[in-house]
Amino acid sequence: MKSQREIVFKRCGCTDPVTGSQFASCCPRMSEPDHGSWYFAVQVTTVGGRKARYRRGGYATRETALQARRALLDAPAAQSTAAAWTTARWLRRWLRMAEPGLRPSTIHSYRDHVDRYLIPGLGRIALADLTGARLQACFDLLTRSRTSRGVPLAAATVDRIRATMRSALNAAVREGLLPANPMSYVKIARPVRPHPVVWTDERVTAWRRGGIRPPVAVWTLPQLVRFLSGIENDRLAAMWCLVALRGLPRGEIAGLTVGDLDAAARELTVSRQQLALPGELYCGPPKSRASRRTIALDADCARRLAEHAARQAEETAPRGQSRRDGRARTGPGWNPGRPCSPTPTDAPSALNTSPTGSPS
Repeated sequence: MKSQREIVFKRCGCTDPVTGSQFASCCPRMSEPDHGSWYFAVQVTTVGGRKARYRRGGYATRETALQARRALLDAPAAQSTAAAWTTARWLRRWLRMAEPGLRPSTIHSYRDHVDRYLIPGLGRIALADLTGARLQACFDLLTRSRTSRGVPLAAATVDRIRATMRSALNAAVREGLLPANPMSYVKIARPVRPHPVVWTDERVTAWRRGGIRPPVAVWTLPQLVRFLSGIENDRLAAMWCLVALRGLPRGEIAGLTVGDLDAAARELTVSRQQLALPGELYCGPPKSRASRRTIALDADCARRLAEHAARQAEETAPRGQSRRDGRARTGPGWNPGRPCSPTPTDAPSALNTSPTGSPS
């Protein structure tokens, strides 16, 4: 239940010249009619069922502050909560509610959008006071902002931030805190997907001369052959061949285990992916159901993977048995395991190059 005590008070922003602290309601000029403004305070029931104190000010007279307080108390409980909660408070609660049902990469993206963009721009506004105009102004500012490297914020990034805010406010609508989602009134420029081009000789020359390169470019057949020849003796040559010839994303490559390979049938099963998040590696199912699949391998690729698995088995052999020097190179942090593309500590590695990168 909401408290019915009429709590109204007057305060100002004057500061003590000696201590530097605000006088608040103890200012010696408080008796002057035009000095300071009126505030009211109430207790409301939050979304979680707890009591929270809510204060709002800036009213010219005591009567207007009382009227605003009575209007808040007479409103339905959900509307009172929306008026009392700031947008920052709701966004943090929404993250806590959403986290158990989301992939770690998704919740990390949501949290980054909330902490870096949404709370700084909208956090102090009451949830009930969010309007399409205020949200539009915030996103107009985002489209003109720049990253730490001085480049404009990408349209795709702004679009993902908008999707995060839309999801958060959809949850507020479901809780009864908002009658409708004001994000439906926000318009931003639609991101344009870059068009892939081929690494022609002219583009390669321009890249070598001045570092100018297309956003997305693919190798020609001679360039791919040159790459595969260059990694022939690399320890992860089998993995590079999978990337180059079967187009597996690096997260799926990093998540492969030796058990996913059926060398006799020349098949490889993709059932998980490995993602690098700040401070942790996340291994989970692929992004979609369609990503769970079995890939047919050519004879050469199947042979390479089988040899790679045999080499790993030899390196993991117990002491006293034959093994290559791979274990010695990894140091004391090495653990015997089954990932196809291990790091020096035998954790699956995220490969940092793909055949769509710059030509060698």
